[in-house]
Amino acid sequence: MAHVPESVTMYVCEHCQVAHAGTPIHVDTAEHRFEAPDECGSCGETAFVALSDWVHHHD
Repeated sequence: MAHVPESVTMYVCEHCQVAHAGTPIHVDTAEHRFEAPDECGSCGETAFVALSDWVHHHD
């Protein structure tokens, strides 16, 4: 069986709109879930929206 790479969940900083790759968290030996970073590496803010929800996000 061929290996299928996981899709990384991306997050957008609500303040400066910089995109970040989610931090991988091991769920079991073969799978991960991805969480938003603790803070934005660009501006230091802590509010993020999943990239998949960004177009529907309103302040």
